[in-house]
Amino acid sequence: MPDIRPIGPQDPGRVGGHRITGRLGGAVYLAESPAGERVVVRLLPTGLDGERLLAAVEPLRRVSAFCTAEILDTGTADGRPYIVSEYIDGPTLKEAVVADGTLRGAALHRLAVGTVTALVAGHQAGVTHGGIRPENVILGPDGPRVIDFGVAGAFPDSGSGATRPVGVPAFTAPELLHGADPAPPSDLFAWAATLVYAATGRSPFDGGSTAVTVNRVVHDEPALEAVPDDLRGVVASCLAKDPAARPAASDVLLKLIGELLTADLGPAPSPAPAARRNRGLLLGAGAVAIALVSAGAVYLTVPERAIPAAASPPAERSASPAGEPLPAATATATRETVLYPLEEVAKASKDVTLPGVGVTLHEHPEDPVRLGAYVRLTRPAATFAREKGKDTFREVDPGTLPVLSPDERFAALNPSEKFTQSDIDYLKITEVATGEAFTVPTVKQPFEGFSQPMWSADGSTVLLSIRESAKRVIAGFAIVDVRARKSTFVVTEHIGGENDLFTFAPGGLVARRYFDGKKTGADFFNLEGQVVRTMHWVGDPRGIDWFSPSGKLFYTVCPKREQGLCVWDTATGNRRQTVPLGHEGLRVLGWFNENHLLVQRPAGKNLQVQVVDFTGGVQRVLAGLEAGEEKAYLRFTRRQAS
Repeated sequence: MPDIRPIGPQDPGRVGGHRITGRLGGAVYLAESPAGERVVVRLLPTGLDGERLLAAVEPLRRVSAFCTAEILDTGTADGRPYIVSEYIDGPTLKEAVVADGTLRGAALHRLAVGTVTALVAGHQAGVTHGGIRPENVILGPDGPRVIDFGVAGAFPDSGSGATRPVGVPAFTAPELLHGADPAPPSDLFAWAATLVYAATGRSPFDGGSTAVTVNRVVHDEPALEAVPDDLRGVVASCLAKDPAARPAASDVLLKLIGELLTADLGPAPSPAPAARRNRGLLLGAGAVAIALVSAGAVYLTVPERAIPAAASPPAERSASPAGEPLPAATATATRETVLYPLEEVAKASKDVTLPGVGVTLHEHPEDPVRLGAYVRLTRPAATFAREKGKDTFREVDPGTLPVLSPDERFAALNPSEKFTQSDIDYLKITEVATGEAFTVPTVKQPFEGFSQPMWSADGSTVLLSIRESAKRVIAGFAIVDVRARKSTFVVTEHIGGENDLFTFAPGGLVARRYFDGKKTGADFFNLEGQVVRTMHWVGDPRGIDWFSPSGKLFYTVCPKREQGLCVWDTATGNRRQTVPLGHEGLRVLGWFNENHLLVQRPAGKNLQVQVVDFTGGVQRVLAGLEAGEEKAYLRFTRRQAS
């Protein structure tokens, strides 16, 4: 909880319609918005150029979901510009280190990833922070947030580079001490120095006095002995004296999450422009995206903004801020940042009718997802699985919940009626084409396989949530090795309610819904049943298909349910998208491809299974269901790539 002090007679009572309720420090106030929400109001010095302030802050509205405090309003009150931002309930990094000691292990890594993600978002929107330090990082309940992003750009130049004011010298890049303007490389220097403080409690250039510290920043190597080995290399590269030798924020992020394609981020001679392209991230509305079509695939690209010569060599420039092409002489230096493959949704090319259940499928042969099985709910009840490569369905064991394997060869069937012949539960695997089947014992009473089976992407194993029936809790999970015909029951260190089902997660982990009676989120478990990661701020995962095909994203019902669905980055825990779908009659079925979700919801008098994009737009109807009594339960299958 930040230190909130009472306001005094010299403090304003209201700023721009926001009622001031407390002082957070300096000219920064806690306030209540007209809607009754807690916000932060920062009063800037008089004499600032209002247009410059708005220009500096406006791009931040597009990156507010990426580990920064959301900018809510700007304006001028009694001659003083102000910025209203989201209130983050938590201590600053400096307060936390002073009170509780330095950060280690996963906490330090989360801080590194979260804060550099803010830099990626800001830099791709054309905004430099200009003043990162421990006081500008807040450890909020949903992860670290960088505050005061872009405020430095609102301050007027002093008119003299030699006397230009700078921030805290211990976290200030050497080129700023020499009077240069803030630029992305200087943010990386300050970020690395702040991370060293989090790990050690001191700046890497701390000299005990301002003069000695400034001298060390300009001339000496940083003190990094206490920084963990797995972070020391990337931190050292960001603390290079030469700003051109520092990596881009996007490269640092990819290095931290294990996806960097180059082997070294250390200082090196400047490579040729073609070899030094930034690898970007999908930042949703935080990036100005242009769709390009190449060899049948669609990619999102971001035109790079012009970079001042003092911050980067001419070879790093691309387009002007207005998006005009460069002169022919520098055209070879133009670069584009490939963000993420935007998979298209093909139009349906044929209709398939399921007899007797009022369902019509609208399919295309290349669909990554199609109906794999269904249960006829009307009498006589029956269960059907799709034959491989065909539009026909073969009847399989009644009283089971079939799930087709990714290669469409086998159906995994979890019996709905338990323990009719023994006290051992089992999973049945049936080859759809031949009807040949075998069973694999899973658990013994009082435990039972509870959820629908879930196949691994390669079709080698099946995951089942295991319920302790008498207590009505999910106590663990079973991994069924289909080829070896054996299973392993893992009792987890944390139990969950009957709705807290397990799913396969990236990195050889499993995940499930977390609920403590008030808030929902996700827990990640290793295959020994230990919790290795938590995301208790992400909202409510639904079903067992909440991870995208690559595993890089997952969806939940947003923490603020009225917002719709939220799409989250699995590596960082940051919100990527908010999908406005509403909840009336909505059922989320899973993912269609990396950029589209599959939902079932009312459409007029009937129901439809729809493919929707991240804006909530319907791209395709995958199935139509007649209204009235529900006649079938549909189970869609993700197919293996051909």
